[in-house]
Amino acid sequence: MAITINISDEYKIKKENVGVFETSLFKEVYTKATKAVVEIISYSNTEDSKSISANDYNNVIAFAGERGTGKSSSMISFVDALVNEKNKSFFNNYKELKLINCASLDIVDPSLFRDKDTLLEIVISKMFAKFQYELKQKDSNLSEDDKRELIKRFQKVFDNLKTLNSEKSSVYSGETIELLSALAYGTNLKITFNKLVKKYLECIYGFSKTKETKNFLIVPIDDFDLNISNAYEMLEDLRQFLIQDNIIVCVACKVEQLNDAVEQKIRKEFKVMIHKDMKLLS
Repeated sequence: MAITINISDEYKIKKENVGVFETSLFKEVYTKATKAVVEIISYSNTEDSKSISANDYNNVIAFAGERGTGKSSSMISFVDALVNEKNKSFFNNYKELKLINCASLDIVDPSLFRDKDTLLEIVISKMFAKFQYELKQKDSNLSEDDKRELIKRFQKVFDNLKTLNSEKSSVYSGETIELLSALAYGTNLKITFNKLVKKYLECIYGFSKTKETKNFLIVPIDDFDLNISNAYEMLEDLRQFLIQDNIIVCVACKVEQLNDAVEQKIRKEFKVMIHKDMKLLS
């Protein structure tokens, strides 16, 4: 198989069509990613995945490698194929894919985050931007009921976020019932976000509501490891809020650099407790 490299394009992202997956250098990557999706589908249909404390559920697919090895290209190619071309021959052996609908957010690039941006906030903002776009379209299929329901669910998630990020002193100032209600909102963020995603997929993309079909929102995150200062916080956001039975997270990263970022965070947080010669991560 001949490999052609265009000068100045060697480090640019190249999206492959699903028709070349069988002969692609990344065929094994696409195959493993597809099998991972099948596992996610299977587990998402179990009762365990519905639990807010389902620690065994993993909906993250990592495209790992050094810079310039094609992890971003393969991730973007795979996500596009899963959303738009999952009926092609490459996926024929995976009958589970016939029973799902997939939509994808725009690529999330953590390297562009500002100091106080969080992964969850960026994901929600991208969802809301798509919703706003649909509202402005003259030929939008959104009904008035759908618009009101989506706005209501976005508002609930925002209220949860506001409570979660507010100072403790402000949370505890007010009437008792109101305070307890606000605290409940904060702890229910994962649940309200799940409901938002469910309604979002049904309204924005017109996905089926039947039990036979499963709907997924794909969250593609490129260069996850480049935001070194916030890597730990992003991982926590992912663990706490994006491990959902209607979400698939695709991440392109260099695992070693991500490990280093987490190690530095732990060293900083527990500096007093850690001996200077102690090695945290092998």
